[in-house]
Amino acid sequence: MAECKNMLAFDFGNSTLRAILCRFDGEKIVSEVVLSESNEMLKIDDYFYWDLLRIFSFMKRSVEKAAGEVRLDSVGICTWGVDFMLFDEKNHMLSNALSYRNSIGAEIIEKQTEEEKKEMFRRTGILSDKINSIYMLKGIGEKMPSIASAAKKLLMIPDILTYFMTGVMENEPSELSTTQALDVSTMSISREQCEFMGIDPELFQKIGEHGKAIGNIKREILDEMKIDYDIPFICTPSHDTASAVFGIPCEDEEYFFVSSGTWALIGAQIEKPVLTEEVIEGKLTNEVGAFGKITLLKNSIGMFITQRLKAEYQRDIQQNISWNEFTDLARGFGGKAGIFDVNHEDFFNPVHMGHAIHKHLHPEDPEGKLNWNEIVASVFASMAESYCVGLRAVMKATGKEPDVVYVVGGGSKNAIINQSCADSLGKKIVTCDMECSCIGDAAAQLAGVCPELSYRDLRKIIVASLKTNVYNPIVK
Repeated sequence: MAECKNMLAFDFGNSTLRAILCRFDGEKIVSEVVLSESNEMLKIDDYFYWDLLRIFSFMKRSVEKAAGEVRLDSVGICTWGVDFMLFDEKNHMLSNALSYRNSIGAEIIEKQTEEEKKEMFRRTGILSDKINSIYMLKGIGEKMPSIASAAKKLLMIPDILTYFMTGVMENEPSELSTTQALDVSTMSISREQCEFMGIDPELFQKIGEHGKAIGNIKREILDEMKIDYDIPFICTPSHDTASAVFGIPCEDEEYFFVSSGTWALIGAQIEKPVLTEEVIEGKLTNEVGAFGKITLLKNSIGMFITQRLKAEYQRDIQQNISWNEFTDLARGFGGKAGIFDVNHEDFFNPVHMGHAIHKHLHPEDPEGKLNWNEIVASVFASMAESYCVGLRAVMKATGKEPDVVYVVGGGSKNAIINQSCADSLGKKIVTCDMECSCIGDAAAQLAGVCPELSYRDLRKIIVASLKTNVYNPIVK
């Protein structure tokens, strides 16, 4: 097996920024958080933005701190998808990155017919969705023409931060697939798609290759930190879903999963995209996974709802509580939990999540007093139902019936949802609430710093690095 290596994995989500030191001892990867801070959208006038300059500062501080503990062999990154930044011909930023939670994309997709959406899917393998970058791009052209007219280059969130660190502009493929401009069958930008949406295909940069070095961290940054050696930045599956799926502790080539974070990505890792009517009917999408794999996914709301509810409940009772205490609210509900569509537009970004859910549970009394026990119990039951609906759609589209479904990410800690899924599907649920995203990122970095390792070797290392829990279906 390869020699010991030290890798720094950046794992950036909508709510948290984390820098994680991953130590490979020759058999497994052990991780520890080096630095962690909150992340949030900032509203400026009518729009929500991400503060990427602050995130860049966080990255530099993280490298400095990690390098103070060990000699770093490499760095890699994964973040949320779809959001991007535009640059002019001289690589100057034209504005900060807009958040997908703006209404710009929704306003564009509302003008499309169902047949146009299907044609966009057939060209790329990607489901038409209001959050896809291609809709935001078209919307910027209409609402911010001065920015759009000057735009010559586009980088996704992890590409931007990699560029800040290395000076190299490159589009990572898993992130690029969330734009709906990439044809996942050919792994190239669909010019037909870009022409249809009125977008310049030359905005996109060279497509990176997983496990290959993008470039070294800039010498000026390293000098600032008094680091006297080069640190390569490795191209990893930088859409956090792709890293998390790669980091699932399974040695099989294909497997079914739920990656439950802010969003819940419900699907299967497969070898080739599926472009059938069943995929369209199931509202599935073919995103690029690690090392040329495809993740056939259904995108569903995830822990975003519970994150908002917990914050609202804490304000209501005027004290902070743990996640276990929040989960106990559901256990304290004695009635039958209501089921609602967690993906309804009312829950996309409401002013008050609890009130929005109450209105769906009690349309006859929309302004009634909130029953927090009922709300939390119903959210858990509804999320479990959404997972099962998605998994059944993926099974139908692939024609495959797994014995096991893997649940990873922060949402995998929720025993109520896990057991409900096992019972409803009649299948074993294997959970891993450890660092699947960062382990997947680190394993991809290993491919760069230890090129003798095969894909099969990397999967064995991932399995050796993570602990799992099992939920068996309860026969009633």
